[in-house]
Amino acid sequence: MTGMKRSTAIGRMGDVADGLDRAKQWPDHRVMAAYVYGALLEGVDDLEYVEIAFVVDEPASRVPWMSRPAHLEAMAKLLRFDKLPLSWRWRPAEWPVWNHRITRAACFWTVDGGRDQTVLDGLSARATGGLQLTQPADAGALRAQVEIEWVAARTQLATVTAMFDDREWRRVHTGDGAYPEDTLWAAAAAFIELDDWLSPRRA
Repeated sequence: MTGMKRSTAIGRMGDVADGLDRAKQWPDHRVMAAYVYGALLEGVDDLEYVEIAFVVDEPASRVPWMSRPAHLEAMAKLLRFDKLPLSWRWRPAEWPVWNHRITRAACFWTVDGGRDQTVLDGLSARATGGLQLTQPADAGALRAQVEIEWVAARTQLATVTAMFDDREWRRVHTGDGAYPEDTLWAAAAAFIELDDWLSPRRA
């Protein structure tokens, strides 16, 4: 969906907030906060999709970079997020929401406070300078976080590779249009992306 108006994109953020308000009543709800980042935050007028980071109460080992945990994706599907012009990433609560791709973000929903209308209004008025943004303190903090995520991604890739032919593992990672190959691809792509980002900085 190209050429989505800014007002439409902000409306879709409202839909996400409403969905999360409903979902927090469900057993085993895991989403603690939702952040917007990327083009909408940067003031772009025509957007393909809204970029969102969902912070979840899960160990980092279960939601490394680019992962699509089945139970979290199932929740997103129940809320029909897959029918909206959204691109989302899962972020563990023990890590900062920012990393090498999410360079700065604004929180527009929390499990305790619900929707933050101030953020939506600020985006509508293009007054992002007044928003509280989450971002790395400096280049050193960013690199340290990416190093942590690199280790997690390396572990995830090793685990997926080792289990790839296991029947039970393949059964668990099959369903709702997803296949074991998708999990393997995500693990490999995440590791390569993080490694590529770090490589010139190690030289």
